[in-house]
Amino acid sequence: FPSHDKGMGRATSNRILAVIVIAALVLSAVAALVSSFREEVKYSASSPEGVVQMYLTAIIEGKNDQAASYFAPDSTCDASDIDRAYVSETLRVNLVSTSIDGDSAYVKIDANTGASGPFDDGYTESHTYRLSKESGRWLIEGIPWPLWDCGTVNK
Repeated sequence: FPSHDKGMGRATSNRILAVIVIAALVLSAVAALVSSFREEVKYSASSPEGVVQMYLTAIIEGKNDQAASYFAPDSTCDASDIDRAYVSETLRVNLVSTSIDGDSAYVKIDANTGASGPFDDGYTESHTYRLSKESGRWLIEGIPWPLWDCGTVNK
């Protein structure tokens, strides 16, 4: 009889494990669903994160001239550089952090692309935007993602 009891214990343990695994999968699916319907946070247009948000929103919406208006005056980037940039249709951007030191700021984001289902995380890459405050307005410095080069057009 001891071997019979051992088999019953194993079957019960397997059932409990199966219930735990199913519950974890259901909770993961619910969390993914809830996070996909989260309301977008709108940041102030006068903040560094708000400028980055408006820049990326303009690019996603194909408003490249508007996106270029967030570049600092000494930038080598313009709307034609944005015209050549690739942005995935499945792009999701999350603010990671903002650091402000006087008239300089850094905004770090995570860009997630390629996710096609509730359990597909896609590909995430981090990018940091450098901004400077000029005449009371935050502007993007350097070559900001999704750009990789600016001012070089092959003709």
